[in-house]
Parts: sequence; C-alpha cells; structure tokens
Amino acid sequence: MSLVFGCLAIIVAGGLILLLGAAAIAGIARSKKQGTSGSLGSAALEIQSLLEPEKKRVVETMRFEQEAEDEDDRLQSPPR
Repeated sequence: MSLVFGCLAIIVAGGLILLLGAAAIAGIARSKKQGTSGSLGSAALEIQSLLEPEKKRVVETMRFEQEAEDEDDRLQSPPR
C-alpha cells in the first residue's frame, strides 16, 4: 500500500513541477520585455564574481556607477 502512495506522491509532485513550469513560461511569454546582450553580460559577470573573488570588485564598481546614474536621473526628473 505504501508503494502505491509513494508512486502517487511522485506523480503529483511531477504534475506540480509541470504546472509551475508552464506558468513560468506563460508569464515570460506575456511580458514583452526582452533581455539584451548587456543584461546577459551583467548576469554572467555576477555569476563569475561568485566563482572568482577578483571579479567582485568589477561588479561592485558597476553597481556603484549604476546607482549614481539612477540618483542623477532621479534628481533631474521634475517632481510630480
């Protein structure tokens, strides 16, 4: 009897994984925002900084520059 319940649990878990995957794909397809090669490069650099500590400085510098640029944009935008 426990073998039947074990198989049933595996089938249910597999079904849930398929449903979650389908929902994720549908969400990606619905959002029209496409990644760019620049965002792909940034993601690759982030991963590389986890594996190679010397790359961490580059990532921190990029984040600092982006934050400074965002702050400049926020200060230059007219108030609502």
